[in-house]
Amino acid sequence: MCLIIKKPAGRAISEDFLTHAWQRNADGWGGFFLFDDEVVWQRGLRFEELLRYNAALPAHTEVYLHLRKATYGAICRDMAHPYRVRDGLMLMHNGSIAHLAPQDPSLSDTAELARHLRDMLEGLSDAQASTVVRSAGFARLTAPLIEGSMVVLMDAQGPVRLGREWHTVRHGDWEADMVGIEVSNSHTWGRALKPAAEATRPRRSARPTPAPACPP
Repeated sequence: MCLIIKKPAGRAISEDFLTHAWQRNADGWGGFFLFDDEVVWQRGLRFEELLRYNAALPAHTEVYLHLRKATYGAICRDMAHPYRVRDGLMLMHNGSIAHLAPQDPSLSDTAELARHLRDMLEGLSDAQASTVVRSAGFARLTAPLIEGSMVVLMDAQGPVRLGREWHTVRHGDWEADMVGIEVSNSHTWGRALKPAAEATRPRRSARPTPAPACPP
């Protein structure tokens, strides 16, 4: 299980919230947004990198952040989200897809999902692929594949959500600076978990060695 955070234009994701969420989702991070009709994305493993990335995000742009909790696959930069589906189309996933568990233990179910979607869109132009992923037929076709999960796709036309609905942070869930922000689940963060999270700093906050590469 992971966590996707949707930063609306004009809002910011608080460092306190990220610090807390990292306690249960510390196997990598990533983000994407649109700039000049192109998908700009980044990913990493270190908590300090995530904080610097978050602090530098454009204030008036909608951004999607992903914190990974590995179910399948190696813990390395290449397995952090987002994933490339095809040139100009990226993917984030929150959930676990057991029927896509790869035979190669170094790979993840999300890597398999990205491969399946790549095969589905093979041979289409960018315009055709963009139309397809926004169609009701594509949502129905992929629903059994991603049942119980949330998938966010991003291309030059913007984001596409597939699967389950967003959870909106409410008063009582967190401090006022996060109220109204949408997240992909409600059980990997929250006031009930906060005291334990504040007891220690994030477990990857001081990694001294270079980020490991995934097996070839």
